[in-house]
Formats: sequence, C-alpha cells, structure tokens
Amino acid sequence: MRNFQLSPFLKDIVLTTITSIAVIISVIFVTRFLAKGLGPDGFGAYSLARRIVSFIIPFSTLSIGVSLARYVAISVDEEKRNGYLVSSVPIVLGPTLLILLIGFLGSRSFTIIIFHDPNYLNLFYASLFMVVGFGFYTILYSYYRGIQRMCIANLWQVCIMAILPLIISYAFAQQGNVPLIVFLIGLSTYLTIFPLIVLLKRIKWRRLNQLKLSFKDLLKYGTPRTPGGIALAGILTIGPFLAPYFGTMKDAGYLVVGQSVFRIMEASVVAFGLVALPKVTQIFFEGRTDFLKNRISDILAMIIHLGLFAIIQIFIWSNEIVLIWLGNEYLEAVPIIKIFLVSLCPYLGYIMLRSIIDAVEERAINTLNLFISFGVTAVISLFLGYSGLGILGLALGVTIGFLSLGISTACFLTKRYKITFENMKLVWILFMNGIFAGIVIFTKQYLITYFDNITLLIAIFMMEFLLFIIYLWLLYKKDTQWVMELKKRMFSPGI
Repeated sequence: MRNFQLSPFLKDIVLTTITSIAVIISVIFVTRFLAKGLGPDGFGAYSLARRIVSFIIPFSTLSIGVSLARYVAISVDEEKRNGYLVSSVPIVLGPTLLILLIGFLGSRSFTIIIFHDPNYLNLFYASLFMVVGFGFYTILYSYYRGIQRMCIANLWQVCIMAILPLIISYAFAQQGNVPLIVFLIGLSTYLTIFPLIVLLKRIKWRRLNQLKLSFKDLLKYGTPRTPGGIALAGILTIGPFLAPYFGTMKDAGYLVVGQSVFRIMEASVVAFGLVALPKVTQIFFEGRTDFLKNRISDILAMIIHLGLFAIIQIFIWSNEIVLIWLGNEYLEAVPIIKIFLVSLCPYLGYIMLRSIIDAVEERAINTLNLFISFGVTAVISLFLGYSGLGILGLALGVTIGFLSLGISTACFLTKRYKITFENMKLVWILFMNGIFAGIVIFTKQYLITYFDNITLLIAIFMMEFLLFIIYLWLLYKKDTQWVMELKKRMFSPGI
C-alpha cells in the first residue's frame, strides 16, 4: 500500500481550508460577542458598517487581489514579479485616496444616507479608515498567493481576519462603542504595511519600462473586474442597506446573521479558489484542456453532492443553531436563514468556479454575471420589500440573485468545456439525503429534550460529523469520480 502523501496542490488547499475554518470560527465568536454586547441596534449598525466597507473595497483596490495573484503566478522571472508588486501599490493608493477625499467632504450626507442618523458620523469615519488598511492587506495576501507561498499568506490571514478581531470584539463589545471597535479592527490591517515595506526595499531595479508594462497589465486585467467585485458586495449589502427603509436598524443585523450561512459554508470551499487561480493559470497556459475539463466536472459534482447535504442539515437545525449561538432575541433571523439556504449551492459554485473563469478567460465574464445577478437582486428586493414582505422580501431578493449567479457561472464553463451531467448520480444523491434527513428529524426531538446549549451543540456536531463521514464513504463505494480523484491526490506527490 502506498504511503499517505498529499500532492502540493492538495497540501495548499488543506492548509488554506484550515485557515478559512479558523477565520469562520472567529467570525462566529466575534458575531456572538458583538451581538450580545452591542444589542440588536448596535450590532445592526456594526453589520451595516462592515457591509459598506465590503462594498467600497472593490473600488479602492481595482480587483488587485485577482490581477496581482494571476500575473505574479505566470511571471517567468523575479524582475517581472517585482514589477507587478510595485505597480500594485499606486493602483490601490490612487483610488483609495480619492474615496477618502470624497468620503470626508460628504461625510455628514453619506452618514445620513447609510445609517439614517447623523450620530453615526464617527462610525462612518472608522469605516473609511478600515478601507485603507484592507488595501494594504489585499496587496500582501495576493502577492504571496501569486508566488504560491500559501503558508505565509494564510499566516497573515489568520492574524488579520481571525485572531485580532476576536481579541478586539471580546475586549470591547461590552463598552458598546461601535466606532471604536470598527476603528481597532481596521487598525489591525495596517500591520501588513511592515512586511510590504520589507519586500519593496529588497527590490533592485534594472529597467523602468518593466514597471510601466506591469502597471498596464494589472490595470487592463483588473479594472474590468472591479465592477464585478462591487456587484458581489452590492448583492450582500443591498439587503442590510434597505432594511431600515422597510423595517428597523436591527433588521439589518438579522439579515447579516442570515448571510453568515454563506460565510460559514464558504470556509469549506473558498480555499480551492484561492489556491487554484495561480495553479489553473499555469495549467491553462500549458494547454492541458482535457485535464481542466475533467476537474471542472468533478468540482460541479462535488458542489451538488456536498452542498445538498449541508443545505438539508442546516435547515433542520437552524432554529437551535441561532438559539445557542446568539440567543432568543435573534430568533427572527431563522426564517431569513432558511430562505438563504435555497441559494447556498449556487453561491458555493460561484466561489469555487470564479477563479477558474478568471484563470482561463481574459474577458471579465464574472463581472457580467455579477452585474446581471445584482440587477436581479435589486429589482426583486425592492419589489418584494414594497409589496409588504419587508426583510423577508429582501432575503428572497438576495436568494434569487445568488441563484442567478451560480447558474450563469456553471453554464459558462459547461458550455466552454462541453461538460455533461451524466455522472452526477442525482437520483441516488436525493434518495440518500432523504434518508439522512429522516434520521436527523427522528433523532432531533430526543436531543433537544435531553440536552441544552453547549451539550446540545456538541451532540449536533458529533451526529452530523458521523453522518458526513458515512455520506463520503457511500460516495466512495459508488465510485464517485471526484472522491476517487481526491483519494488519488492524497496518495500521490504529483499535481
């Protein structure tokens, strides 16, 4: 029997997945600390501020997170890589400084538009401060991602996105000072300036024209993708932004809690996209089309197989999860979570497949799909919001938007590589998930009767983990292609 040996690609995915899970665990506890400490209204304001920052960042970075990683990955020598790194700094600083200027000049008006209360002016300033720091973090993370030094990239991610926000939220949540919390979390991102300075100081320039070419490459590739990042942030932001118009500020917090399902489940698949972009770019330029076709087919099957399992199980336990996680005052978020679950598979499909599209296609296909989905989200959210459904209508708008996004993303790749769905085993998958759902529903009443809070959470985790392992084993026994490929890479030193 061959020794257990992960391929380099799978090693990076495993390491990045562990990092992503650590970030999500941090997000879960940060959300709990802030939801309890700030109360529904304060947490709603915090959530809206973070969504606004997410919406601004694509403007301020011009998609440097994708373009820098891609071009560094295909650079044949160190001088080219250095050129892309140096060029990324003014590309980020230029738009960021412009946004800061506009933000400060119109700060009071923007505060009223966003938060509906001029008393949140300091929170608006803290949000702008955070935007600048995330620009530096994006450059550093993308550079290490591009040179495939995922170990260092993950180290910075776990520090900036997990450890420091966890410490800050735990220490300051009870004070109820939302602007201070946002300011401190933003301040932590400025730590990435120091390693960036070290990297830039080591560069020895020989040709200035290389800098001009790299600057042009990054702008040409990244700028058309910038509206896509804005559209994605807009899909997630439009619900919390409109919530005060159709309800109250705390409704914005409920929507963000509901959207946390995307963030939590994203941790299980986002590693693939982060690691895949530079790797798939190399494979594409080597002309290995058949290899890409087979792997894309495997990814689509995996998304359907695992996503369906996750949707059904979270749907069954959503009430207990929110109750244990945030308490009775956030139970109104449960119907929103159940609505969002409908689009979980398409959303995860987009997260995994977007890097493949960016790697194989110069055109900004993801941007087009994102704008269509954003338009769908905006129109349906406004229509359903005004129809009297309130925040449930806003949740339905986001759900339909992500359904559109996932389907359009998958359709592009299936048409380009002529992928069929013959080996998906859909009937068998539906049958097995139905059996698992029956087992859980039958067992649920016993568990909630004899366990409570932490013991119930542990019992849920143990049962779901056992069912998941059985599910994977059954997929393996059915010779499911993506499972067999995963096994191959667990016992192979190759790609």
